[in-house]
Amino acid sequence: MSTIFKTKIVPNLNTASLEASEALSLIHILELMNATDNEAYKVAKITGNAQNITSNFSQRLTEQIYYHPTIYADEKEGLEFIASWLPILEQGCFPDKKSADKLVEFLKFSLGYFQSQAIADTYKNQIFKVLKALVQSESEASLPVARFLIQNVFDIRDYLSSDFLIQNCLKHTILCGSYTVVSPTKEITSFPFKINHDFIEHFYEGDWYQLITIIHQILPVGRVYAPGAYHVLLAWFSTDLAKFYADNLELAFAAHSAIKERLIFGEAESLELLNLKTAEGVYPLITALGAKKWDAGDVLLFNNRDKAIPQVQVDACYLRLIDWLSANGGGNFNSEAFQEYGKHILSDNNIAALPVDSIAFWFEKCHSKSGNSSQVEFYNNLFSGFLSEFKNGKLPVMRLKNEAFQVTGEYVIKEVFKNLNNIGPWLESFKSTGLKDPLNQFIVLSYYDARTSLLDLYSEESRQVLHTYLLDLAYSSRNASENIRKEGLALIVNILASLWGTPANYTRVNEIWALKSIDSSVTKLCNDFAKEQYLNEKRSLSLKLIQAWYNFLGDYYYSATTEAVWVGEMLQTQGIRSANYFNTVQDDMSFFLDRTVSRLFHFHKKCKSSNNTNDVLSLIATQIETYLSDFLQELNENKLAKPTVKYLSDYSKNKVFGFSTNTDLLNAIIEFYDFHFKQEPIIESKIVVEQSKPAETTINEVNIDKNYVETVLNNLENYKTTGSCDTQLLAVLDERVSELKTWYKQDDTGLEARFNQVLYMALLDKDLAPGTTLETYGNLCRSLFVELVKGSKMAGSYALGLKTMANSGAYPEHLKTALLQVMEDLNA
Repeated sequence: MSTIFKTKIVPNLNTASLEASEALSLIHILELMNATDNEAYKVAKITGNAQNITSNFSQRLTEQIYYHPTIYADEKEGLEFIASWLPILEQGCFPDKKSADKLVEFLKFSLGYFQSQAIADTYKNQIFKVLKALVQSESEASLPVARFLIQNVFDIRDYLSSDFLIQNCLKHTILCGSYTVVSPTKEITSFPFKINHDFIEHFYEGDWYQLITIIHQILPVGRVYAPGAYHVLLAWFSTDLAKFYADNLELAFAAHSAIKERLIFGEAESLELLNLKTAEGVYPLITALGAKKWDAGDVLLFNNRDKAIPQVQVDACYLRLIDWLSANGGGNFNSEAFQEYGKHILSDNNIAALPVDSIAFWFEKCHSKSGNSSQVEFYNNLFSGFLSEFKNGKLPVMRLKNEAFQVTGEYVIKEVFKNLNNIGPWLESFKSTGLKDPLNQFIVLSYYDARTSLLDLYSEESRQVLHTYLLDLAYSSRNASENIRKEGLALIVNILASLWGTPANYTRVNEIWALKSIDSSVTKLCNDFAKEQYLNEKRSLSLKLIQAWYNFLGDYYYSATTEAVWVGEMLQTQGIRSANYFNTVQDDMSFFLDRTVSRLFHFHKKCKSSNNTNDVLSLIATQIETYLSDFLQELNENKLAKPTVKYLSDYSKNKVFGFSTNTDLLNAIIEFYDFHFKQEPIIESKIVVEQSKPAETTINEVNIDKNYVETVLNNLENYKTTGSCDTQLLAVLDERVSELKTWYKQDDTGLEARFNQVLYMALLDKDLAPGTTLETYGNLCRSLFVELVKGSKMAGSYALGLKTMANSGAYPEHLKTALLQVMEDLNA
């Protein structure tokens, strides 16, 4: 490749004026170029033979080697001339600015010819090696050559020439590393190929916008699946460029548009630009996504973010994604952008990265009225993390105001549900899907977390609505999975237990207590709640509460202590307390106390009849005796009527059922007997005989006859108006139902049909349903009805009627279940 040098350069060398040091430098060059067979070399050898001189590639010699404009007149010779420089450059002998400028001028003119097939690839490679040496040299040629390459690499007006330079600059790694600037005072400074203030000054006249505009223009263009201008830029990306984008939001938006075009239409990645980072660790093009309204392309960009970006920098982006999914009526859910990228963004994240706004979005998109089953399924699965701590009653940690936020039930109620008033319609809209619906599970979780604040958050009317909703949800749990049923029921019971505060409404108490029938997992929880309500010594006693104690004694006995389990503790601990209550009551309570004694002795007698074979019954009998002993020892003697005391005394002496081994109880009864029968009391309580008759009848071995049946009928037909549900009257018939059936066969007054119809109406009474204060009375009605009607001609009609009423939607779930059970018993 030295032919052009030998024929065009050597003959024109002027050696006469060279100093010895310059001549020595020329000798080295000629020898390097294998051009020693000429006059110039001979003269240089004579001049450069001086002792102790140093080679000097001076300005004068530089121009003789490099500055030959006439050679450039012929493009082929000009390119060969440039190619011949490489050995000289490798020895550190570089052209001056004048020669470099002429080189650049020639390259601009001959760029088309340079890339043509007229120039062999070996020459092309040699020339680019020359250009690399010049750019990376510490000489005046570095900057002008680098400027030429940069300007033409990014000139999209001449795509072919641009691509030719791009491919060779990348191949020979020319525009990377460093370049040199020589000041007017000949001071040499090296600069890295990095976009910063110096770079902009050297190549873009100090105008950042020139370079940014070029970057945005070249991103979408270039050969698909081949390196392009972007890959030249890639080596230049810097924290300074990131800082410029951070300070110029509109330019960041422009970068988004260019990158989207590149990714979508060019199918080429440009993630390094997208994920630029400042020296302070800020990702300006990602954070800028959070400052604008999104389109499908922005979803694509965010999906390609650096996953190491600090959470605080992407919080706003998640909000924009939620906004985008909410726009256009939620139609973006079906877009390619969401299917390809949005789902990945959301699925690839943990719940702690999502904004609390996601909760409202979830409720909007997965409500049963949304009508989009695929959307509901996807979002429910996606946001399942909201319920990851459901069994522990904990709400998730999410993002709020760029910080980690422990979601609370009170926050959800106030800021997400926003239903402090008129919650009825809102809660009603969720009932149909039941506890198996994740939305209902989250509602339960929120109310559970806020349970201690519900009294302050809601009015009594709203709390009643919530109470009803939670009960319905509890019964719907039968259709949920076992885990959800067990976990959800526990939360619901706890919410209901906190919903009403201290004052006890025993209808509500029984409704909550009855939830134990749904799943055994909440049996203890419900029983403990009922115990706390019925045996709360911080509350004042009332006649209604004491009556409830005695009514539930039947449940306790008939279930062999598995139902109304707190009754056992009541019998062991509340005797003295209940006696003190009656001692303070001024009204005559002798009738009520007579009924009380009768009921206690009724179950005591039943226990004693079987205690030889049943330890549970023996335990109940002992507990009843404990209660009676505490009660009678504390009760004032004048509180009991004479017939009641007589019955106490007679029963206590019975060899089978009496209290021969309970000295304290016997002594208490003797004191009452002595008070009433061995001395005349100053004031004897008056007992209305008519009122006492039912109790006296119960005390003795009653006859099942017309009078007794009519007495029971009268109570069944009038308990609503009189307010008295005589459980004992029904209990006698329940125990001796065979005698009642025998009497029916002899009766011709039509009482049987009337009795059955009255019992049927009692079955439909919501006040007698399971979970109410009158549940025991209702249980006896249901038991008697089955015993009397089953197998009769009317059994089928009654069963059909019960099924129709149960499925009419007019009854709460617990009563519906009871009615269907009676129907099944009739058909069994």
